[in-house]
Amino acid sequence: MLPIQGGKAISDDDFHMQGDNELNGQPCDNISSKNAQYNEMTAVYWAWKNLKKLYPDVKYVGLCHYRRFFAFHERKLFGTYIYAPESAIQDYRADAVKVREILESGRVIFAKRFTFPYSVYVQYAVCHASWDYRTLREVIKEKFPDYYEAFIDSMENSNKFLPCNMFIMKYDDFTKYCEWHFAVMAELEKHVNYSSYPTYQKRIFAFIAERLMNVYMTKHNVKPAYLNVYFYNGDGNLGGRLDNFPGFLRDSLRLLRRMVSYFKRELIFRLGISRFGGRSW
Repeated sequence: MLPIQGGKAISDDDFHMQGDNELNGQPCDNISSKNAQYNEMTAVYWAWKNLKKLYPDVKYVGLCHYRRFFAFHERKLFGTYIYAPESAIQDYRADAVKVREILESGRVIFAKRFTFPYSVYVQYAVCHASWDYRTLREVIKEKFPDYYEAFIDSMENSNKFLPCNMFIMKYDDFTKYCEWHFAVMAELEKHVNYSSYPTYQKRIFAFIAERLMNVYMTKHNVKPAYLNVYFYNGDGNLGGRLDNFPGFLRDSLRLLRRMVSYFKRELIFRLGISRFGGRSW
């Protein structure tokens, strides 16, 4: 695992790790200065343009970030995150054997999907700037028409969402995805103005990146392997263990609520699809 400092070009801090604006201590092809808008995707861009120069034999590329890491041996039936205290991150280990096993079977590793009671488009419109979504739709339609059908299917006719921009895939698949993804981003940048947005909403290209992975996956019929994600800022409670009955009871009730919530969201979404003639409202 290679720690990368994102946005190093615009930071006063030096974490003494690989920066997303340099290679072997020298300037390189990067978008580090755009980290406020792209977030972890500046590290993805750096890997696309520079990782092979640093590691010529690299076969697989993946991204975990900051406090979210793939859980290789622990699963939750409902929900994406497995919460843990920040201190537990020192014990985290990637499972190279499982990664190879999954990728060589022709699948790609993603974070377990979120399920909304409405379409991915509606969720974006509620949480972010809806006009940016409409601009993106026009960019796809005009500049990347081969992806337009997959865009509508995954954004407007689906309530399933790949979160966190997390993935692990074969290097060749990674380069193909990045070629398309950053071409879309370059075109979109020409048509959006986020200068007046609050700090959180200025992360526009990171938010859109999460949605574009859904589009690419749909277009190319990518076979997914969904993994839960350790989220290292929780309380790290001992819930779920029979020797800690209060915690076990609490987690059992949480699981029940997640089950009810999941099926409720699915029902609401399916009713919307039926009512509006095959498309979500």
